[in-house]
Amino acid sequence: MIVAAATVPAAPLLLPGLTGGPVEEVLQARKAMTAAVAALLDRGASELVVVGAAPETRPYPSGAPGPEARFSPYLPGGGPGALPVALAVGRSVLGECPVPWTLHGVRSDEDRDGCRALGHELGRGERLVGLLAVADGSARRTEKAPGYVDPDAIALDARIGAALAAADTAALLELDAAACERALVGGRPAWQVTAAACEDRTWESRVLYEDDPFGVAYWVVTWT
Repeated sequence: MIVAAATVPAAPLLLPGLTGGPVEEVLQARKAMTAAVAALLDRGASELVVVGAAPETRPYPSGAPGPEARFSPYLPGGGPGALPVALAVGRSVLGECPVPWTLHGVRSDEDRDGCRALGHELGRGERLVGLLAVADGSARRTEKAPGYVDPDAIALDARIGAALAAADTAALLELDAAACERALVGGRPAWQVTAAACEDRTWESRVLYEDDPFGVAYWVVTWT
């Protein structure tokens, strides 16, 4: 069963070494992300499951090479079998995790029913699971954002942020896949998996971080 859940951003810039040197926005986000993992462990999780966007909905090997070389020629990794970015970012904040952990990809275009089925699967059984969703909001928040600015995307982010802050699983499950695709909201599948896994109880939510330093909406939120 799920004992706690959290969401953290999935941005490549959050991978260690990608910025070349200290960047305050990255340091702030990663500090909150580390705190979110600690919150999962503090709730007694005996296993962590990282969920993030991937080419296929399936488990991914924990020891796979990272994707860093895709973004910098000076870093190792990349090539065949490299982890999807979201799963690599999630793995990077686990640190010396004292409990077993696994990585589970969810296809970027996975529909609501598929996300719900995976969420129920991850929450099934007696093991005490801490669920870590690695997910971004819209990449269309500013003129410098990857997808340029879109007022509709900003409004959609506001609804997502409110749902995360309220631990409103129903609202997350109701997110429209087409609207999220137009707004370049990469986190929709991971959030819907998390919502399905957590929809059987009431959660206390805590927002540790909320910002869009690179034109993309990031949240770090815990449900305990």
